[in-house]
Amino acid sequence: EYMAARKIQTKWRSFVWRQDFVVYMAARKIQANWRAAVCRDLYLHQIAAKIIQTKWRSYAYRKEYVEYMAARKIQNSWRAAVSRDIYIQMIAAILIQNKWRSYVCRKEYVSYMVARKIQTRWRSYACRHDYVSYVAARKIQTKWRFFICRQDYLFFMAARKIQTYWRAAVCRQDFNFYVAAKIIQANWRAA
Repeated sequence: EYMAARKIQTKWRSFVWRQDFVVYMAARKIQANWRAAVCRDLYLHQIAAKIIQTKWRSYAYRKEYVEYMAARKIQNSWRAAVSRDIYIQMIAAILIQNKWRSYVCRKEYVSYMVARKIQTRWRSYACRHDYVSYVAARKIQTKWRFFICRQDYLFFMAARKIQTYWRAAVCRQDFNFYVAAKIIQANWRAA
């Protein structure tokens, strides 16, 4: 009885599973078809939107380009007129500046020549004065150096004389000790 119940349960479960699987596959197929239909609709809407946007953009760009070219022509004409006016003013200004500069240059040259003469005379005077001062200072420095050198020499000679006398005294004393030592040694050896 247990085996029979088990067989019946197995058959029943496989029947129920088969039914569930058939329902699952049917639902899956319906969902796939539904999704495909939705995707097709979305794709067609996107294509239509793209076409509309492309046409609109080309119209807007064409309109913008025509306006741009018109504005550019107007600007070119305006710039040409302004440039002509500026060029005429610039040429007039250059002519005026040339005349003014030549006048100022002539005036500065005359002033320069006068100043140069004054500077030349002043420099020659200053140079003579500086030379006389230099020669006088040189004479004073020569006399001073001679005096200092003479003082140093006299000090050196005095120090030398004192050192010579001192060394002579020390040598005499050493010699006297030596002679006395010789005499004592000779007497000591003789005795």
